[in-house]
Amino acid sequence: MNKQAYLEQLRLALQGLPPHTVAATLADYEQRYIDGLVAGRSESEIYQELEPPRQVAMALRTAAHLDAQLNQAQNGQPAADASPKKRPFHLLRMLGSLVGLALFNLFMVIPAAVYACLLGAVYISAFAFYIGGIALVSSGLSGQNELALEGPLRHVMAYTSSHFDTDEEQQAGEGWRMSIDSMGVQLHQDTESPRSQNTDDNLSRGGRLLNRAEAVAAGDLHITTDFDSGARTTQSLIGFGLILGGIGFCLLGVVLSRYTMTGLKRYAAANLSLLRGQ
Repeated sequence: MNKQAYLEQLRLALQGLPPHTVAATLADYEQRYIDGLVAGRSESEIYQELEPPRQVAMALRTAAHLDAQLNQAQNGQPAADASPKKRPFHLLRMLGSLVGLALFNLFMVIPAAVYACLLGAVYISAFAFYIGGIALVSSGLSGQNELALEGPLRHVMAYTSSHFDTDEEQQAGEGWRMSIDSMGVQLHQDTESPRSQNTDDNLSRGGRLLNRAEAVAAGDLHITTDFDSGARTTQSLIGFGLILGGIGFCLLGVVLSRYTMTGLKRYAAANLSLLRGQ
């Protein structure tokens, strides 16, 4: 490296230091190059004997910082890193901040509720797409036209001692059927095996409860499809598309939930800072 390149790098590395320090350092290293050339050495040989520009700048900055600390200590001034005095705590100011934040957060409830509903809709859509895709793929690959989605509702109702208040609620809780055919998607209640009300009247309340729970447990959602064999491939492809869509919605919900938690933490930290008067 020649003299001009070295001095230019040194000048850039010394930016931020006092002007007299920069001028003295540049003059010193320029004089070293001149002395070496007079002694018959080349600029590359002189460069090998000099320190790198960044190392020179770091040493000068450290020395300047130590000199500043020493001057402050001699003049009786407090150090720069000394802990500042705590500001007095005003109760009235905190109460005023609390009232203002309460009013502001009250206006933020509606947007937060709307966002929560949208986030919940994303998860519900993911679940619906995924279950629907599994139903279509299972029906298309196996050739079966019926898929039953059953759950342990009887045990849940028996454990929680839950019951139907009216007959309408009981009928609404019994099995439903979803038919997927060329006419579209049709949802109707399964009424093939109606329950006998007289039989329930002869039983105790516990027996009626178990019978009703049994009807709900045995009558969950049944999905039936009516496609010919030529449409099985298309049905399976649509099912795979729905599964991928459900996975995509689920990943979108996870990402949104992560950013939501980060935003809530920052929002809570901002509220605490305002309450403290910072």
